[in-house]
Amino acid sequence: MEKTEKKSPKQLYNKLLFIYTAVIACVVLALMIYFTTSMRRRYLENNLEFLQMAHEEAVAYVENCSNAADYLHEELYNSNMELKDVLHYLSDSTEEYQKYRLDSFSQYYLLDYHGIEDFSASAFEMYPSLIRLAFVSYEKGDLTAYTGGQGVYHTDDGKETLENIRSGDLAQEGEFSFLKEVRDPNTMQSMGAMIVTFGADHFRTIRSSYELSELVVYNENGTMIYDSAGELPAEELETARGAHQLETKLKAYVQTSNPDKLNVISYLKKIEAARMPFGRWVMIFAVGVAAFFVSECLVNWYLRRVSTRLDRILDGMTKVMGGDLTARLDAPNNGDELDVIALHFNEMCEKLDLHIQKSYLAEIEQKNAEMAALQSQINPHFLYNTLEAIRMKAICNGDQEVGKMLYSMAVTFRSQLKEADVITLAQELHYSKKYMELFEYRYPKQFQSGVDCPLEYMQVPIIKFVLQPIIENYFIHGIRMRDNDNFIRIMVEKRGGDFAIIVEDNGRGMTEEEIAEKNRQLRENKMDKTKSIGIANVNRRIKAVYGSRYGLELENVKTGGLRVILTYRPQEGESDEESNDRGR
Repeated sequence: MEKTEKKSPKQLYNKLLFIYTAVIACVVLALMIYFTTSMRRRYLENNLEFLQMAHEEAVAYVENCSNAADYLHEELYNSNMELKDVLHYLSDSTEEYQKYRLDSFSQYYLLDYHGIEDFSASAFEMYPSLIRLAFVSYEKGDLTAYTGGQGVYHTDDGKETLENIRSGDLAQEGEFSFLKEVRDPNTMQSMGAMIVTFGADHFRTIRSSYELSELVVYNENGTMIYDSAGELPAEELETARGAHQLETKLKAYVQTSNPDKLNVISYLKKIEAARMPFGRWVMIFAVGVAAFFVSECLVNWYLRRVSTRLDRILDGMTKVMGGDLTARLDAPNNGDELDVIALHFNEMCEKLDLHIQKSYLAEIEQKNAEMAALQSQINPHFLYNTLEAIRMKAICNGDQEVGKMLYSMAVTFRSQLKEADVITLAQELHYSKKYMELFEYRYPKQFQSGVDCPLEYMQVPIIKFVLQPIIENYFIHGIRMRDNDNFIRIMVEKRGGDFAIIVEDNGRGMTEEEIAEKNRQLRENKMDKTKSIGIANVNRRIKAVYGSRYGLELENVKTGGLRVILTYRPQEGESDEESNDRGR
């Protein structure tokens, strides 16, 4: 027959480790992809929100500047003195304007005169973003510009400014302006214009607050006021009408507005909209690698435990294959199928061992006992007949004591020769009593014996020849030859469904360590062929017939001596007749 290939649990371990590693890698990779996608989506949402905020702040700045220009224009008309001063400044020559101011001081005795300079100074105090306040005279064509802390700029040639006013293009890079007509309230004639100019630095501040968002501001004439990226000129932006076309052209998310004839465009490059910082990539990768290695270590630890348990199961099976039915597996309470396998394996070995003991070992033990008896007794038929002849001769000669001794010995031999394998307790106790009588004759006035068994237990079946080896062990190892108070007694008790036959003596006894070692050997059904062979044989026969839970146990007696307890449970339905039939 071909040998089956012996497989090691390592093969299963390697397969499971590979599968679990692949699963863990896929799960960790999926989680990394999920968290990366989720984080990129969150960055996109945040950046789009920042784009919206940047655009709203830029539009709000333009609208605030426009409102500031309107407010300054209204304030000019609310102050009669300042308005008249501006009107004379725009219409009169320099000499006439100075004469008007001196006449106003002398005529009204004014100590605090408010003119165009005071109006301009007040405007710069109210609006820090104001960089220039210019007045242009349509009649004279000159221009005077106030720049706050940088002083006053005046030119008699304002043609360029007038041309810009006519074309509607008052803006230039870095600044944008609002034109406000200055009219005479009496004639409603336009005397000139007030140009309110604001700087584009605030757009740069907005851009710095939202780094990824780009900002472009230009007027309807295509003059670029502010461009944070400088990618496209205003002319190309003008050709792309609508946010959708701008998104295609710029490959970005776009926000557009047109406050006060200025075009404000905010956009965010799609390639950078969902871009995560490098640190985030490192963090996700590090967490993923750490999760992979932790999971791998846990799986490896678990698989090694499973592999170790499988090793033990295979070792147990190997022992059983070799004929060792005493092999048992540990079955810890892990709650998995391997525990069930271990429990079933133990139960199988126990039942198989019990079956073999009942079917084969009991018969073998009995045959061995019979063979030993035959070898030691040297033809018991002949010996029994000879003893009976000697006994009759002794009686005829009037030696009654020798006759009694020979009768006790003959009864003992006959019990081994003629009785079945299973007898009653009454028979076993009778044979044991006769055996003890022999020693009473041998040790006169040194030894006493007794038997105590309730009548209702007398017919309980038991295998024969189980008490004599125990009694013999006492006379060999326990009796105190120098003392006259030696005794041994046999008692029978019922413990539940079990029976206990107690053989107690007051002999030399044993130490606690010796009793513990002997009881261990009896529980494990082991035999030390150098000591107490008879007790070990009885123990093996009891376990073989009645089960491994029964057998012999030794105890020390407090008053001195040894107590041997034989426990067994009679097999159901077994009668004396059946026992005799089985013996035959």
